[in-house]
Amino acid sequence: MTTPAFLKAEHHPDCYPSDPDAALNFFRDALDSLPVTELPPAPAKSSLAGIITPHIDFRVSLRAYAAAFRPLLDEPLADTYVILGVGHRSQLEWNLDRRDYVTPLGRAACAGELVDMLAEAAAPGRQFSPEAHQGEHSIEFALAWLQALHQLHPTKGKKEFRFVPLLCGGLYQYVEGLAEWDDLTDFHRLSRNLAGLFAKIAPGGKLRVIVSIDGCHLGPRFQHPFRVTPALLKATAGWEQMLWDCAEKGDARALLDWFREEGNDRYFDGVGALALLLAAGAGKITLQRTYYEQWFTQRDASAVTFSSGRVLV
Repeated sequence: MTTPAFLKAEHHPDCYPSDPDAALNFFRDALDSLPVTELPPAPAKSSLAGIITPHIDFRVSLRAYAAAFRPLLDEPLADTYVILGVGHRSQLEWNLDRRDYVTPLGRAACAGELVDMLAEAAAPGRQFSPEAHQGEHSIEFALAWLQALHQLHPTKGKKEFRFVPLLCGGLYQYVEGLAEWDDLTDFHRLSRNLAGLFAKIAPGGKLRVIVSIDGCHLGPRFQHPFRVTPALLKATAGWEQMLWDCAEKGDARALLDWFREEGNDRYFDGVGALALLLAAGAGKITLQRTYYEQWFTQRDASAVTFSSGRVLV
């Protein structure tokens, strides 16, 4: 199979309009629906290095996306975005790509030299699997929102930007107790490379980080041997509050150890992305959750949870 020279968005018109003008109005209306005053304020003496956004179907909750991207309207536009997504079909734990991406809102250019910087010293075949990036919504949705943001920003000045796409796995070997911290050689190498990128271009100015993850996946739809009940949803909300309390401390190993206690039986899909970001941040990056939602479907008694938030330095 020939690898396409660039990637095309595949989730329109089902999730958002294919027409450029209609698509821009779609994102504008979503942002206008949530004033920034409805979000909790950022901690004092912190700056916005990026955001945490879901990648759930837009038809489930545009409000969650508005909560994620709305703060960026009040910040200077970045030149480059590192997107930490989830490799839903990737056989690799970490999966980069060098191709541009075309959505209804235009063509986004991949920052190839920064991709190469992250891939430095990787073993052959352990960092690139192009097929997994085709149709990957955790990258497409983030890019479409960023394109809309650049066109809708009050400054009206800088519509173009570059991006770095990285699909992250769940570090299952560690979380399930099959590997130890020092065994995570690819994770440590990549976190050092990402830290080097942050040293070159500090997050919060010309570069921002987009963490594109969802939360827990519960019930028969996800091969659990139980149906989701109101009691389980309540317990899961408490479990995720503890998760974010742990993540907000900025310690990658503590976060992974917290997941390891339960083996991630709730199938939270942002484990690798959050851990990698905190490891690269080396205690200087912290997280603040600003929005939370649970999507329960009665027909199969299953649920997906998702959060929005800020990445802070």
